[in-house]
Amino acid sequence: MRFVLAAIVVLASVTPAMAADVYVSDPAHTQAFFETGHLGISWVRGRFKDVDAKIVVDRASKQGTIEAVIKTPTLDTGFEARDKHVRSADYLDVEQFPTMIFKSNRLKFDGDKLVAAEGDLTLTGVTRPVTLDIPYFQCVQHPANKREVCGADARTTIKRSEFGAKRGVSTPMADDVKISIQIEAYKQ
Repeated sequence: MRFVLAAIVVLASVTPAMAADVYVSDPAHTQAFFETGHLGISWVRGRFKDVDAKIVVDRASKQGTIEAVIKTPTLDTGFEARDKHVRSADYLDVEQFPTMIFKSNRLKFDGDKLVAAEGDLTLTGVTRPVTLDIPYFQCVQHPANKREVCGADARTTIKRSEFGAKRGVSTPMADDVKISIQIEAYKQ
């Protein structure tokens, strides 16, 4: 028994601990945007003004997680009547589903550069696998407050029909929704 306990202590001391850094989003500099087709003739663009994100990354082991919670009632397309309709049960049903959530289960790196996050997106009560491409991820010392801050641009395209949408998905242009999330997050 002493041998087993000694082996556990030795293994625990030589196994490297994950040196993960935790970053929490700055609400003033974090938003989600979307773009989708309307009747196959034009594009509707908008944003979600309230997004909470947390990034946990261990650059040495190339592991970590990303979680983004988007408050769907904060949708803004610049036209209140359309916003009200998109928030309704016909589309996002924000009363029943007030959040859209992305949770990664794997980060992908190209060398030392974070380039993608694979995970699950939950929208209108439906959860499906999604990959966020991350064409930009940069960390710097903030010049004013002297704290480390990371900026990221994450993008994906989903099909509304795969998340339970039935209305307005008759053309690929109307079914596809491009989503981008711009994040600034401070190291904790």
